[in-house]
Amino acid sequence: MAFSSKAVTGDTVPLNRSEHGYAAIEGLAGTMVQPYLMRFDAPVSEAQVRAVLRQLVSAYPKLRAALEPGLHRYHLRILPEGPLIDQMFELAFRVHTDVDLDDPEALQAWHWRALHEVLPLERGLGFRAHFAPHPQRPALIFGVPHLLADGMTMVEQVRQILRGLNGLPLEAMPLEAPSMLGSIAPERWWQWPRQVWRSRQHKVAEARRLAGLHVQQLPTALGEHYSTTGLRHHTVPTPVADLRRAARQLGVSLNTLLVSAIAQTFLAQAPGDPQAAAVIRISVNLRKFYPAASATSPGHGPLWGNHVGAFLVIEQDARKPWAERVRSVDAAIKEGQARYARREMCWTYLLEELMPCLGRTLVGHIGLKLKRAGRFPAISCHATSLGDVGGIHPREATGAKPVRVVQLVPLVNSISPLPVLVELDGVLSVPMAWQLGETPPAAVADFHARLDATLARLVQEVVGGVAVA
Repeated sequence: MAFSSKAVTGDTVPLNRSEHGYAAIEGLAGTMVQPYLMRFDAPVSEAQVRAVLRQLVSAYPKLRAALEPGLHRYHLRILPEGPLIDQMFELAFRVHTDVDLDDPEALQAWHWRALHEVLPLERGLGFRAHFAPHPQRPALIFGVPHLLADGMTMVEQVRQILRGLNGLPLEAMPLEAPSMLGSIAPERWWQWPRQVWRSRQHKVAEARRLAGLHVQQLPTALGEHYSTTGLRHHTVPTPVADLRRAARQLGVSLNTLLVSAIAQTFLAQAPGDPQAAAVIRISVNLRKFYPAASATSPGHGPLWGNHVGAFLVIEQDARKPWAERVRSVDAAIKEGQARYARREMCWTYLLEELMPCLGRTLVGHIGLKLKRAGRFPAISCHATSLGDVGGIHPREATGAKPVRVVQLVPLVNSISPLPVLVELDGVLSVPMAWQLGETPPAAVADFHARLDATLARLVQEVVGGVAVA
């Protein structure tokens, strides 16, 4: 059964199920613009940045998309180049000369304001850019609504911006609209009943297990209304080289090691509770689960859009040795990814495929009712990893000294605590977003401090061979 990407030949683009969801909650849970903060290692001028971003709008038509109501459901309409786009670009690109970029608190506060900027999706030009000049290390916040892009798309945008700043041509990206159903659909029609049944059985077993657990969370006072989002920058003091060495000795990936440390940090909150559990929702890139490209099926298409799924990692027992902890987490991550590969995630996503049929109003209403009733599933956090993003720097950069990004802080609004794992130049950052009206900043600072201590202890025990209490 082929679910190929749909090449868009006109000026309208259909929304997939995830994008319909973002269209419904935009405004309810706060603006869903993803502001990526990047700090450059060399001076760049306002004119340079402005010119590159204007080229990006031309090269990437979806940046010119407006959310438009159709007869029965919403879609995107690509606005044509011309004076209207020029006018909106002047509003989208802003220069800030009053930000002290050398003050980490001022930098974080500037980023926090950008996180809450409202972008009218129905009007078009789906991005915001804030540039702050500096004699050595200028900064740019580039934000695109989650409806138009996921994390991989955003990293690709940063890569294109760096190409432009280094005098290289931007790589145009064609419009495609792959249905997300292609990433979970069984290969043959007769496999549907079996795969849906297996998917349903897994969800039932998972719910049964979660029902008896005490999910460890940040100090949280649930409210009936969505609040502003907290934002905290954080750099892990332990070098990535040491963490990677520990991962190799334990026989797991760096990502598995980090998820294990996050789980341990939550479990340490209740060391004497046998029912305590760390429940971490893990993002998964669905692109690799689409049908392979062929002459009749172009596959999953380019990086544009939202193609993200998720599964849960459930960990218990704060006293587990590190070797046992990482093996358990590694097995859970591999099984979660294998269920996608085996096409055993049908049940959950088939229900979500109904979202476009329910309509934007009803989906938003359901989300609001769930919030007021406190019915969203209890998790410890939603961890998402961008991995090593060193590939954003073009190898063929021109000039004596290429412009590089030395700090990248990716974030987005979230109703659950959202730590983002990102590595750049041997440094690990774990910025976090969360509902500020439910959890105080001091609690997030405390979590970051305990995570740092957990990672330092892990390296000391595994690499140094020292048993630390």
